[in-house]
Amino acid sequence: MEPRERQRRAGDLLLWAVLAAPVAYGRLTPPWHADELPPLAAALALLGTAVWIGRRWPLVAVLAVVAGSLVDGNVVFAIPVFGYLAGRRSDRAAPAAAVFAAIAVTGSVLNLGLLGTEPSTWFLLSSVLLFAGVFPWLLGRLRRQHRALADAGLRHTQAERRAEVERVRLRERARIAQDMHDSLGHDLSLIALRAGALELAPDLSPAHRAAAGELRASVAAATERLHDVIGVLREEHTLRPPGETVTDVVDGARGAGMTVDLRADDADLPPLAAHAAQRVVREALTNAARYAPGAPVTVDVARTADAVTVAVVNAPPPAGPLPGPPSHGSGLLALRERVRLTGGTLDAGPRDGGWAVTARVPLVGADAGPPATGLLDGARL
Repeated sequence: MEPRERQRRAGDLLLWAVLAAPVAYGRLTPPWHADELPPLAAALALLGTAVWIGRRWPLVAVLAVVAGSLVDGNVVFAIPVFGYLAGRRSDRAAPAAAVFAAIAVTGSVLNLGLLGTEPSTWFLLSSVLLFAGVFPWLLGRLRRQHRALADAGLRHTQAERRAEVERVRLRERARIAQDMHDSLGHDLSLIALRAGALELAPDLSPAHRAAAGELRASVAAATERLHDVIGVLREEHTLRPPGETVTDVVDGARGAGMTVDLRADDADLPPLAAHAAQRVVREALTNAARYAPGAPVTVDVARTADAVTVAVVNAPPPAGPLPGPPSHGSGLLALRERVRLTGGTLDAGPRDGGWAVTARVPLVGADAGPPATGLLDGARL
């Protein structure tokens, strides 16, 4: 049996014990007689049946305890309980209205028509039905609607959160596409220039000159296609100069008044790893300036044979502890996406009262060596 099912059965058993207590007390209080045992057993069985069927047919359980109250008056204490549970468990209100209306009409016909009950007694019984049955049902119904609204709000919040995460991921991929456009466009332009130089070289045969011209035209067309496909993702307003390094970012932060200790080993990093390291440092310094103004910051860029590790740690702010940058911020989400796309990992969280951002980026292509030399090396403009 699953833990949830065991918990549910334990709750039903506890409910039955609570509802059975007034019935048992009324029947077993001295002086009592042996003939009290059969009605007691019947009442307890009725309550057990009502508890058992109450989860699947809550309105049937209400009818059962209302009928049982005619036999044992102490069963009336179960009416408000099952009325409330019927409001919590019923999907629609119309069946409950029909059940309470049927109970009211049937009780009125029996008491006023067949049993000759006094009007005052009938009014008392109707009040019991209203206060012990209808009002608890309304309370349960209100609780059900409140829970449904809370669940809907939670689902909406989660959906908005997922949408925001996806927007950040897409925006970061667009920025990476822009970086690819800048880098590849620059390289293709250099290839086209060298092909043009070859085309103008005087010592080439006509066939080689024609091949160089075709190469130049193909590279130019490829550059144009790259611009059309990826260039539309370029951000129109950017404050980041191309080729900005970690040192440039730190110098800019120092110029803005931050105290930054830089320990960098970022020479000759592959372009993708270098740009990822620069973005990590930039975002971490932005967070430090926002959430820990005046606190000293340490930037450590350590390179190994296969990866570069970037750690940016800020001390607690001098004015007192401030909440660190939220782990769900869009800047950190963008960093995680960029680092993830390079095959690396990023961690961010509080450390010694301050905040630490640590990223590990693999050096993909770091050992590829310089570009191959050949015929193009001899080309001159």
